[in-house]
Amino acid sequence: MTSKPILFFILSFSVIACAKNRPISLDIQCDNDIKLATKHLKASTDELDKDIRKKIDNLVRAAKIQQQHAEYPSCIDKAQRALTLLKADEQSKDSK
Repeated sequence: MTSKPILFFILSFSVIACAKNRPISLDIQCDNDIKLATKHLKASTDELDKDIRKKIDNLVRAAKIQQQHAEYPSCIDKAQRALTLLKADEQSKDSK
């Protein structure tokens, strides 16, 4: 009889632990990545080369279009590529 309450508590704790480690949904990640890329692009517009700035801006715009069509993996890919280009440009300027 005492094993049932113990089993109940163990199962309850495992369900709570799994719920806390839930991954972010793709639509939220897409939106967060777009916002982050836009923020970094606006902050470093003066420092970026014209071609790189245009490339990053186009990636962010394409990500927004993918988001509107609920193509979240493609949206995340484009936003992440924009962030990668921003970071690569920052690192190349730091090494000079």
